[in-house]
Amino acid sequence: MFGKGGIKPGEFVFVAQKDGQYSRIVIGRIQSVNGSRVHIVGTAIRPSGLVERVNAGKAGDHSKQVLGNPDPNNCVFMLIDRVDTSPFNQEVDQATDRVIWINENRYLVLDGWIKENFPEIFAAALMSQAEEDRQNARQVLREKMGALYERDLKDHVYAVARGAHLL
Repeated sequence: MFGKGGIKPGEFVFVAQKDGQYSRIVIGRIQSVNGSRVHIVGTAIRPSGLVERVNAGKAGDHSKQVLGNPDPNNCVFMLIDRVDTSPFNQEVDQATDRVIWINENRYLVLDGWIKENFPEIFAAALMSQAEEDRQNARQVLREKMGALYERDLKDHVYAVARGAHLL
């Protein structure tokens, strides 16, 4: 339950759902509430790149922890590698799935991250084998960041790019 009044239609949420050994995330807006079940419309995100790296033994314990227990604060580690996305329009049960309230700005940053294709761009910049490919991917990243208008998204992408030593 959120706050004193509980979950309400129109609020934004981050959902962690078990997906085999790891978790996928859903970001979206609540359409209706029926007891512990909430109907959400948004985007389902499976961190396929990070799952592959963990399964291949190329990722550390922190990556495994993020895959097993994602939240709005650590999910960026899932989003700097390839992801599979799909529209989401379903009910989830709070008794089995972790539903976390997020404010509209956080939702817009996460949604913008996906819509602007930053997982693929970061994956190319961080994991390209050839130096020339890596430099080209960094240039694409810089151009994409320079074209962003949404302030919170831009700040978030710049912070992640600086933290990943891509700038």
